Amino acid sequence: MSFANIRSVIESKVWGQYQALSPSVAVLFDNVQETPPDLPYIICIISYTTTTESVLCIDGEGLEAIVGNLQLSCYVPRAQGMKQLEELAAEGMKAINTMYDPAATTKVKCGQINGPTAILGDAAPYALATLSCRFTASVP
Repeated sequence: MSFANIRSVIESKVWGQYQALSPSVAVLFDNVQETPPDLPYIICIISYTTTTESVLCIDGEGLEAIVGNLQLSCYVPRAQGMKQLEELAAEGMKAINTMYDPAATTKVKCGQINGPTAILGDAAPYALATLSCRFTASVP
């Protein structure tokens, strides 16, 4: 099992999607940067919910089945309408929808996308929208 391989697949796809924009948008990953860049930017969070499934067999071994969650948080300047938030969220959806590569060694399949959910309730100087999805991964 290699969490690093899974993280690499997801982060590469998300990074590539936002770097292809003109102008490109910064993407922050788990435990990499403490101070966010100037707006707009994306935060990519990867977490794991289960890593093995019980299997009925003689030796009692578990079957590796890695399941996790991917969350993309889009930050833009506040009080400028929803267009930029929704456009950045749509780019995240493209990355999620094209995550699976059947020819790859490490395969990541994303499920239903939740969001974008706008979070505008406080006095922060930014507007925030999140998307999330469950994923399954297979690593040789």
